[in-house]
Amino acid sequence: YCPWMGFQAKYRMDLKHDKDPNEPEHLNWWVKDTITKLSAQVDEFQKVDPSDRPKVQQKYVSEDPRLLAQKHYVNQAEYVFDGENRVVKNVVHYEHLSEEFNALMKKYGMDITIPPKHESGVYTSDHGDKRLTFMDLNEESIKIINDYAKADFERLGYKMVDKFEEGVEYNTEATFTS
Repeated sequence: YCPWMGFQAKYRMDLKHDKDPNEPEHLNWWVKDTITKLSAQVDEFQKVDPSDRPKVQQKYVSEDPRLLAQKHYVNQAEYVFDGENRVVKNVVHYEHLSEEFNALMKKYGMDITIPPKHESGVYTSDHGDKRLTFMDLNEESIKIINDYAKADFERLGYKMVDKFEEGVEYNTEATFTS
């Protein structure tokens, strides 16, 4: 899904209760802190000779920074492409998860469906209480996300912006299709 929305969703999963999670300042602090740490881990990982990198997660190890695949912040393009080669045949977009997943299952003759997000208790912005969205990201956070998730924006067809302005509609859907 659109990287701005992805980081906003991961922020909710990684809440620290010592600060108000509904304050945009906390969201923006979290984005900067998280991506700074992840970028350092990626840089460290890139320095390791590929033949020396572990191929599987070590038993009983849950936070080995060299094993970036266990992180939930790997760019989605990493899963779809191997270099220039597309390795995933069917891509289901989070923006239309229920519809696209259900159509894919039907295509393959499987009787499996996912209910719409608003019917399954998943966080949505239509609950009425104060909820942070990508519109709460400041210019610094947007730049950090744009830089970190550049591959997702470019390869999956999401549009980058420099800032969000009130009253402007933003397209958070990919142009990349299966």
